[in-house]
Amino acid sequence: MEVGDTFTLSEDGKFYVAERNEEFRKAGENNELNSTFNSTFTISLDYAQHLIEEGYLEEVEPTGKTTFVNVFDEIDNLINKYQIELDNIDADMAGEPQCVKVEKITVLTNIIAVLNHLKTLRK
Repeated sequence: MEVGDTFTLSEDGKFYVAERNEEFRKAGENNELNSTFNSTFTISLDYAQHLIEEGYLEEVEPTGKTTFVNVFDEIDNLINKYQIELDNIDADMAGEPQCVKVEKITVLTNIIAVLNHLKTLRK
């Protein structure tokens, strides 16, 4: 194993597995050297914990996994955010031309309307 290699929990949850596949090619004057190295490391849960405690392994959070977000909670958060923007439109756009202000009001109002419609789809 090398720094950066990762053990993953087996499907049955009884051990950790790390696989390593390497290929080496070197061309010489009269010949070519090719080699392939495949290895599988398997360790128990207890031994993995021991290696973590000793500082040889580090437990990391899985990447690509996100926490559950309730879409209706997110809709409420966005409605609140856009409503605050709409409520503060005069202060935020004091130096802007009236047409830009009207455009922003229209956009925010339409977004809020769409989000309110999506909220009604909750069963």
